[in-house]
Amino acid sequence: MKNEKLSVELINEYRRIAYYYYKTGLTQEIIAKRMKMSRQRVNRIVNACVDLGIVNITIEGLDKCNLELETKLEQKFGLNEVRIVDNVVEDRLIQELGIAAGNYLQSIMQEGDIIGMTRGRTTAAMVDDWVPASSYPKNITVTQLIGSGQETDSHVGVDRIVYGLAEKLQAKESILHAPVILHSAKLRESFVGDPYFITTYEVVKNCTIAVVGIGTAHSQWKHMVSLYDVNDIEQTKWTEDVVGEVCTHFFDKDGHEIEPPFKNRIIAITEEDYRRIPVRIGVAGGREKAEAIRAALKGGYVNVLVTDLQTAQLLTEQGSEDSVR
Repeated sequence: MKNEKLSVELINEYRRIAYYYYKTGLTQEIIAKRMKMSRQRVNRIVNACVDLGIVNITIEGLDKCNLELETKLEQKFGLNEVRIVDNVVEDRLIQELGIAAGNYLQSIMQEGDIIGMTRGRTTAAMVDDWVPASSYPKNITVTQLIGSGQETDSHVGVDRIVYGLAEKLQAKESILHAPVILHSAKLRESFVGDPYFITTYEVVKNCTIAVVGIGTAHSQWKHMVSLYDVNDIEQTKWTEDVVGEVCTHFFDKDGHEIEPPFKNRIIAITEEDYRRIPVRIGVAGGREKAEAIRAALKGGYVNVLVTDLQTAQLLTEQGSEDSVR
């Protein structure tokens, strides 16, 4: 007990207050009246009892969950929250991440929220494996943060995900009705000036929640390699340092943005508007994505992370060089 500097009378007083507060459940205000002291003094004593070892707090089942690891990640990368999926069989990883993301989303949704989605296996799994609730907040809107692409698997297409989630939430959907990449910068300039796009984008930039996948450099080249001249040295330079992508925004290992040569052809929420979204949930896991996830966290692309235990451990094992922008 670290209370050698306290007199016996003071120790007993601290013990009495601790007993009233922790054992009998009295409020600090009632204790103050009973002990004839200020509420501020009671508050200081209650806090001091833990520091002095007079009160020892234990949390049942802490060894059976990942709360400490989640908190460690939150502190390391300045995240609002982390959710870790434990004991996942590899072929169930995507589904379990989707379920965890859906559970988290349900826990934070409020009336009037606008939820922005991106394409991908994890965001699709969130919709497919949605655990129904008895009721949902009213006036929810679901929209897409990026244009639609020609998917080899339409299951992961962003428009399908938006329609699916809106149906599950009994919400409104807002669709961009635009490809993620247009043929030319001139065509994009014309398209974003169209009144329909202006109205729809107004919904997009007012999102209150974003649910996004985190892509690796390798996974993105499959979709993007046709969009620039691989024989042009200047055009291919941008690929050298890219490790990941969120919402069509590419970044290096430190989370710094790297602009692709086709940026002026992309239909997606701008990085500036994306960063204004209060809750940005990244859903990603697996050893092969650890570097991209780390870079996304360092760059502040997400402020909530849903991942698996093995990936979380890899993220915490890195040293102090992991500074957050």
